[in-house]
Amino acid sequence: MLAAIIVIIIIWLSMWGFYKFMYPRAPKSMMPKEGDITTPRHCDFCGNSLAEYRGVLEIKTTSAADNATEDESQKELFFCNYEHQANFHAGKKYQ
Repeated sequence: MLAAIIVIIIIWLSMWGFYKFMYPRAPKSMMPKEGDITTPRHCDFCGNSLAEYRGVLEIKTTSAADNATEDESQKELFFCNYEHQANFHAGKKYQ
């Protein structure tokens, strides 16, 4: 019985070490900081869901001449990265 318990403990320790090695913690630079918005947003190019602080937020302001309304309106575009932003504005389609 003692041998079985020792084997289980050895297996548990080796698996713990394996997971620590294979799946390390993310660097602190990638973790959200104070004031970051962590709500998920969908990329306007590929549709992938990503926390807002991890992506690129673009705010376009349209003037009253462009719209039928008298106010200036703002449209927010969200992208996973700068490459998706460039492809979106170039008119490319997501594959």
